[in-house]
Formats: sequence, C-alpha cells, structure tokens
Amino acid sequence: MIAKLKEQPAVEKLIAQYDQLPRRDQQALTVLAIAVFLGVLYFGIWRPVAGFHDQALSARENAEELLAWMQASEPALDRLSASEGSSSPAANAPEDGRALMALVTRSAGESGLSLQRFEPSGSDAIRVWLEDVPFAEVAAWLEGLNNDHGVVIDQAAMDKQDEPGIVSVRLTLTI
Repeated sequence: MIAKLKEQPAVEKLIAQYDQLPRRDQQALTVLAIAVFLGVLYFGIWRPVAGFHDQALSARENAEELLAWMQASEPALDRLSASEGSSSPAANAPEDGRALMALVTRSAGESGLSLQRFEPSGSDAIRVWLEDVPFAEVAAWLEGLNNDHGVVIDQAAMDKQDEPGIVSVRLTLTI
C-alpha cells in the first residue's frame, strides 16, 4: 500500500522536494510532522474518548444514586399508593349516565358554574351547555372531573365572547 502511495505523482513530487532540503530542514520537518501527528492523535482521539468515558462514569454514578433512592423509597410509595387507592378516579367514577348527570350538575354548582342546558347522550354520556363563563373556571372544573372521577371529554366546542376570557361551551362528557 505504501509502495502504491509513493507511485502517485503528487507524492513523488513531495518526496523529491523533501530530498532536496538540507539535512537540518529535513529533521525539523520530520519533528514537525511527528508533533502534528501526535497532536491529532491526542486532540482528535484521546481527549474525546476520555471525555466520553468520564461522562459515562458520571451517568453511571447518577443512575446508581437514583436506583438506591428509588429502592429506599419503595416502601413509602407502596404505603402511599395503598392508602390512596380508594380515592383513585376509577373508584370515584360514576357507574352510569344518571350518576354522571348528578355528578356533573353537582360539581358544576360547586365550581360556581351554571349549566344552561344538559341532556343524556346514550347510556354513559351527557351533553352540557354553558354560556358566558370564564374559561379558567371551566378548565379547572373539567380537570377536577377528570382527575377526581375519571370523566372524559368526548367532544368539546368553545366559542369566545366579546369580553376577554369569557367563553360559551358545548361538551359531551363520558365515563
């Protein structure tokens, strides 16, 4: 391979120029070439590899610390999940459309929202209309229904009103 490389015209020209240099210049050029090679080797290979190695060690240590914390916290999390298991959304979910209607009307009143109209939609859904209500209150009410009782928004349409933050809402809520 080196023989084929030396047969290239550009390489032959460089070798001829090198041979014409004085002995001291040849030695200086050789030392310079070795220094450049070592610099490329150090900065192009060794430093990146060492940096990746250090990052990997740091990530491993962090993962070990996280694992130790998770293992230490496991009993507390088990107790917490067991104690809150009875208050999960599935446990508080309405059983049928009538219970859903009662839940929606009661929670809307508790949230300070006045339902303009509501009607059942199938066996496990309800359609609700609210007019000229603050968007933030509607969003908080819907989030509470979802988080506390597992009620899902099947369809929603909101129309903004002239006053900022006020909307008219049409919803279909399901269990």
